Parts: sequence; C-alpha cells; structure tokens
Amino acid sequence: MNKKLIIVGAGVNRNSMTLAGIDALKKGEVVLYDRLIDKSLLEYASCECIDVGKHPYDKNCVRQKDINEIIREHLEKGRCVVRLKGGDSSVFARTAEEVETAKAAGADVEVIAGVTSASALSAKMKSALTDRRNIPGVVFITGHTKDGTLDDAYNWKALANLGLTIVVYMGVRNFGVIAAKLTENGMDAAVPVLIGENIGTEGERVMFTSLSEAERFITENSVKHPATIIIGEVVNHAG
Repeated sequence: MNKKLIIVGAGVNRNSMTLAGIDALKKGEVVLYDRLIDKSLLEYASCECIDVGKHPYDKNCVRQKDINEIIREHLEKGRCVVRLKGGDSSVFARTAEEVETAKAAGADVEVIAGVTSASALSAKMKSALTDRRNIPGVVFITGHTKDGTLDDAYNWKALANLGLTIVVYMGVRNFGVIAAKLTENGMDAAVPVLIGENIGTEGERVMFTSLSEAERFITENSVKHPATIIIGEVVNHAG
C-alpha cells in the first residue's frame, strides 16, 4: 500500500467501533493508539502497535510533536499508518496537526469517523443533545485549553444566553471556572448538569447535579478523567 495516514475514531468501546475502522486496522502496517481506546480492538491489527497515549496534566507523557514525528518517520518509509483515537477524531483530538504532518510528508490521508462520548452518553440516557422544539443546537467546548486559561477562551455571554446544549470535554479540573463564567454572564445557576465518567466502559458512572452545585459535586464524588459534562435543559429529558 502507498504511504497513507488513516485516522480512525475508535468510539467509546469495542461495540461502537465502525466496520470501516476495523477494516483500516486490518490494512495498517503500523498502529499508533491512544490511552482511551478499547485495547481489545488491537486484535484486528497484525502489525506493530505503538502506545502514544496522553495522560491529563502529565508532563512526562508522549507529546504531540513526538507523535507527529513518529507518524512522519513511518510515512517516509512508505507505510500505511493507522492513528487510532478514542471517541471521534474530529472532537478535541488534534487531528488537524496530524493531517498536516501527513500532507507535508506527501502521504494520502483518510479520516474515519467514530462515536464521540457526548453522543454515547446521550444515547445511554435515551435522550438527545438537541430538541427542535426548544433546544436548537449544541456546542462542544474544552475545559483544558492550550495556554491553560479559560478567561478569554470563549464568548461566555453568548454561551450563557443562546439556549444551546453545552458539552464540556476535559472539564473536570476547571469546571468551577466554567460554571462561574456561565452564571456571571446570565445562565441560571439551577440549570441541570449531566456528568458521564468513563462512558462505555465497565467503570462508567452517570450522575446528575446542577450548575451551581457541580464543582462541589465533582469534588465530593471524586469524578475523574475521562468525563463528559452536559449542561442544559436537555438533561431534563434524560432517563
């Protein structure tokens, strides 16, 4: 196979992996996989599999520039590289940087979508992220920005007042800041919050709280990464 990068969203567990993703694993000549994938998926690969998983706030874990370099090295050897990412590769997965690396190496690129944790959590709760009657949209934000600050990361006034569902990824540590910014800019402190920890795995937990109580709730219940947090009236439809 000509040198190619295939970026695959692994979903939240083995059952949410797409057939296209499994086919890519079978074709790969080297697989670079993340910490949050279901490791049993590697059974489909008959090639070298390299763990490049990142750990939150761990300065000693594999850096993105190192991952990019590994991708480049294997592509320049003419290999088909499969980059296996938890959830969906289009949501806070640094896919754009890896695509740029592959294109700079003169490689073909394919991206295969996966099931993101917000969709998996919503489905588990027999709910939806939007409702045409009164919740016209959804926005995904991260609680862990590149420069580490959230003060000017978003238009908080817009987020607080547009009536959209807000999904927070990587927000456990900084959720107090997020809640404060939203309430300061007009969001009702009583707005419901749904927290999903380790969705799709044996250790999953699903918890309900409110915007004003969420920071304390997260601390008291020792909520840990990976956790997906959904804010908005849509949570009232979950069950």
